[in-house]
Amino acid sequence: MRRYGGLRAFTLTELLVVIGIIAVLIAILIPALSKARASSQTVSCLSNLRQIMMAFHLYAGDNKQRLPDPATAEQSWESLLRPYLVANDAYHCQSDGGLFDNLHSSYDWRDTSNPATTIAGKLLVEIRRPQMIFAFDALPEWHGRGKINSARADGSAETIEYQKCLEDLDVPINPQ
Repeated sequence: MRRYGGLRAFTLTELLVVIGIIAVLIAILIPALSKARASSQTVSCLSNLRQIMMAFHLYAGDNKQRLPDPATAEQSWESLLRPYLVANDAYHCQSDGGLFDNLHSSYDWRDTSNPATTIAGKLLVEIRRPQMIFAFDALPEWHGRGKINSARADGSAETIEYQKCLEDLDVPINPQ
């Protein structure tokens, strides 16, 4: 510090050193904060998927153990489950890059065109694979390269490889 007319002031070198230190700290913190934000979004998404799984079970409980059949009801699966959800934003994944804005849902479910692999309109007792994927992110890679969040028939939710999700959707719900 130097004195100028009775006032103490920082030199230009001291100011540049302080600014440099602050810049280095910011450069270290930004990636850590980005990772924390991504982890938070993944956890929020997994929580949404667990809620959706609970809604499937509650729906079935009110409908003679039968899962929703959007084609018969002429409504989306999301609207059929909505009364059973606690959170109004349960269909919105925070990592969704805009799909929710267009479709009002970040998720998809096991409504395949194959009667052996679909759960649409099926009874809960017909599902013999507790680890079977029920619901999942509508698009992959929101939670990492080649990754997708999914909820299983037993109520668990996890981030898995997208390819494993696709493979599971081809396996019958009641293997013989």
